[in-house]
Amino acid sequence: MSGKLTTRQRRYIRKQTKVRELDPSEMAGELNVIPFLDIVVNIIMFLLATTAALAIFAQVEAKLPTYSRGVGGRGAQEPKLNLNVTVTAEGLIVTGSGGKLAPGCETTGSGKVITVPLRAGTTYDWAALTECVDKVKTKWPEEREVIISADPLVAFEHLIAAMDAVRSKGATELFPKVMLSAGVR
Repeated sequence: MSGKLTTRQRRYIRKQTKVRELDPSEMAGELNVIPFLDIVVNIIMFLLATTAALAIFAQVEAKLPTYSRGVGGRGAQEPKLNLNVTVTAEGLIVTGSGGKLAPGCETTGSGKVITVPLRAGTTYDWAALTECVDKVKTKWPEEREVIISADPLVAFEHLIAAMDAVRSKGATELFPKVMLSAGVR
């Protein structure tokens, strides 16, 4: 054997001894997150599909209204009061299932009715509101709920004062279950 290399051998040696330059991402030591993201997306899709399948079997408890014909059956139910007190910039409006209460809280009124107008045009009359709901309570002694709503321009402390005015009159409990409603604008 002589010391001569064939063309094929020289090509192989050149290929093996060539200096390779690394990719910048390989030099910085950064991780390739694309395979990780593929796995996360697959897991999310699996969880969504599982949740959708379980939602089909979930039970929702609902109390549906009952309908009946005629006079027979359970007898007539008493209508609910649905008492609502609205605090506006002009005063207090007291409404129920029968309509808006007129000033004095004895009769109902129509149109733009302010049940308890502002005192001297500037302050709310909370004592008059308490007297008004007290009159309502004498006609509806079993009712305990009232809904309070307010104009968004009314200060929050007036809403709290209205809640206090309808809950009780001295030691007498009027409407202790107070619920808040959205504004009236």
